[in-house]
Amino acid sequence: MITPEWLNVFTSLATLAVVAIAAWAALRQIRHLRAANQVAALLPLIAEYREIHPAIIYARTRLRIDLEDPVARAAAAALPISGPAEKAVRAINFYETLGALVLVQTIDLELILMYFQPSAVWDAAIDFIAITRRRGGPELFECFEALVALEHEYNARYGESRYPKRLAHLPAPDRFALADGEVTGAS
Repeated sequence: MITPEWLNVFTSLATLAVVAIAAWAALRQIRHLRAANQVAALLPLIAEYREIHPAIIYARTRLRIDLEDPVARAAAAALPISGPAEKAVRAINFYETLGALVLVQTIDLELILMYFQPSAVWDAAIDFIAITRRRGGPELFECFEALVALEHEYNARYGESRYPKRLAHLPAPDRFALADGEVTGAS
C-alpha cells in the first residue's frame, strides 16, 4: 500500500520531470529562434554584399595602387573623402557594420567568416584606414578592426578552412589539368 508520504514523493518527482522537459523544450526553442534571427540578419547582408561587390573588388585590387599618388592620398585624408579612394568607402563601411553585428552578438563570427573574408579587405585597405584615422582618430573603423582580430584568433584556434573537420573531402579530379598544362597533386 502506498502511503501519503510516498505519493507525495512520486508527485514531486513527476513535477520535476515535467519541469525538466519543459526547460529542455524551451532551450531548443531558443536555439531555433536564434538561428532564425541570424538567417534574418544574414540575408540582407548577402544582398548588400552583392550590391557593393564592385567597391570590394576595387578595395582589394586598386586601392593600394591609387594611394601611391600623393593627390589621391590627400583626397582620402580630406573631409569629406574624395578622389579615387572614395570608391572603397562603401566596402569598408560594410565591414564596419559586420564587425558591429558580431561584437553585439547579433550574428555569429563563423557565419561572417564563411561568407565575407574580412581579413582580405582589411589587408588591402590598411593604408586607406591609416590615412583616414589621421583625422578620424584610432576608433575609426574599430568594429572592422575587431572583426579582423576575431578572425585571426578564430583561425589560430580552428584553422582557416571552414570545412567540417569530421567530414572527408569529396574527390574532385581535374580531368583538364594535363590538357591545360597544369600539374596538380590534389584531386
